[in-house]
Amino acid sequence: MDNQKETLPLRVIAARFISTNEQEGLDEIDRITADIYRRVYWQYMRFWSALTVAAFATLITLLPGIAFTFLGVKGGDVVALIGLIPFGLLFGILCRWRILQYGGMTARKPQTAIYADPDDPTVRNLERFFALLQLETTPRTFYRLKNGGVCHIDERYFFGTLRAALVSKEKPFRDMFFSPGGAWFSRELFMEADVAALIAQAKAKPNRAGPKKTYDYTDAVMSLIEHPVIRNIDPRKHGSKTKIVGLLRDWYVGKRQTSPSDERLGHYASMIQDVIVKNRAADS
Repeated sequence: MDNQKETLPLRVIAARFISTNEQEGLDEIDRITADIYRRVYWQYMRFWSALTVAAFATLITLLPGIAFTFLGVKGGDVVALIGLIPFGLLFGILCRWRILQYGGMTARKPQTAIYADPDDPTVRNLERFFALLQLETTPRTFYRLKNGGVCHIDERYFFGTLRAALVSKEKPFRDMFFSPGGAWFSRELFMEADVAALIAQAKAKPNRAGPKKTYDYTDAVMSLIEHPVIRNIDPRKHGSKTKIVGLLRDWYVGKRQTSPSDERLGHYASMIQDVIVKNRAADS
C-alpha cells in the first residue's frame, strides 16, 4: 500500500474528497471558504480593532508605569496599576477569540464548524475529511520549515470552528485561525497518505466531474428587479457598483450555486448601472 501514498497539500486532498475532478474540488473549497470568510469578517475586524486599542493603551500606560516605578518617579506605581486594566482587556480579547474557535481555552473536543450552509453536500464531504483528521490514528499533517525540515501537528488543530481555514488558499482567512497551542497559525499544511484509502475510510462520496459550469446570469439579474437596494441606489455614486456585485453574489450563494468571479460580476453590475441611468433619465 505504501506505493499508493502521495505527499500533497492538504487542500488538494480535501478537493479529492469533494469531487472526482480535482480542479472542481478546489473551486468548491474556494467557494466554501470565501463564504465563511464573509460570514466572520466583521466579527474578526471588531476583534482586531479591540485588540489594537487594548495593545496601544497597554503600551502607553503599563510600560511607562513600570519604568517610572523603577526610576522612583512619583506616581509611577499608579500609572502601572492603571496600565493593568488594558493589559487585562488585551488578554481577555485574545481569550475570547480562542473560546470562539475551541469552546474554551484549550482544544478538548471537535466543535461545530462555521459554514454559510452546513447542509451543502460539498460541506458534508469536507467535514468527513476533517472527521478523519480529528482522529489520533490518522497520519499526521505537517508544515515545512525554512531549513527544509518538517513539523508535524496533532489532531487538535482540526477541532476548531474555523478549521476550514486550514485548506483555504487565501491568507487573510488563514490569519483568523488560532492554533490549539498559541495564537495565529497560517501555515500551508501537507500530508502523506493514500488518498483513495482515506476517502473509502471516511465513506465520502466525491461529486462526479460534470460538464463545465455555466452561470445563470439572466435569473441573477432578474432577481434585482424591484429590489429595495436597487430602487434606492444612485448608480453614479461611488460604491454603487460594489453593492450590485454583492447582491448578485448573494443570489448565487442563496441558490447554492458557484458564484462567477468578481470581475465577471462587475461587468454585469456596470450594465445594470447603465440601464438604471437610462431608465431614470426617461422617467424625468
